[in-house]
Amino acid sequence: MLLFGRTQMLPQYSYAEAVDFIMDSGFDGVEISVFDKQFRPREAFFAPGFAAAMRDAMARRNVRGFSVSAHMDYTETPEAFATVSNALRVAAELGSGYVIINGAIRREKEEYEAQWDAMIRKTKELAHMAGELGLKLAIEYEPGFVIDSTPLLLRALQEVGASNVGINCDIGHVFLCDADPLAAIGQSAPYILQCHVENMARGVHDHLVPWEGDMDLPAYIAKLREIGFAGGLGLDLYKYEYADVCARCAAYFRELIG
Repeated sequence: MLLFGRTQMLPQYSYAEAVDFIMDSGFDGVEISVFDKQFRPREAFFAPGFAAAMRDAMARRNVRGFSVSAHMDYTETPEAFATVSNALRVAAELGSGYVIINGAIRREKEEYEAQWDAMIRKTKELAHMAGELGLKLAIEYEPGFVIDSTPLLLRALQEVGASNVGINCDIGHVFLCDADPLAAIGQSAPYILQCHVENMARGVHDHLVPWEGDMDLPAYIAKLREIGFAGGLGLDLYKYEYADVCARCAAYFRELIG
């Protein structure tokens, strides 16, 4: 397993500077986000020459693995869908194997099945685009979203029916939303492309540093090892100043993964 630092949490740096900071903080690689910490698209990501410059920056720092994330409700507006689909093009130029997406935010005043159908339809469109670019999609489910549990995520994969669609397994979300989180990870095993890691307090969707919260993180890492997962673990924190805590978090997870 490799540890990934996330550029989304470091908007004070340019993308190349974020690569330097992440690698200096003890990570193996980077998750390159389309967005800043407030989920606003960063113009630099879509600028001409960005992919070539980032490839050079990662090669210079001996980045061992990377991914691209585009966390946005791509069903909400045509503009949002265009942002995510354009991110696929840039990811392909970067040479990424997959792009992390997260489906639709659930709107309580709208019929659930209609929201589900729209999400499946739009995900199929993205999967087709990704396939033409040689990419996979890694869907992450979240509390409060149309997909908010492992059973629903597995149902979505079946209905999308595309071999290039898998899972970004956020272990904190699994802890919050699945009755048996470790069993859920086992059920997801064939589809997991990447993971997000953090700790969580029981019943509270709040991403915590690993030494806080109620999760038995050694058990989760052991489960990932048991299923043969050898990909990236992206450190997923929002409430902290990422630059202040990420090195200690990297050291913590480094000890767990060995």
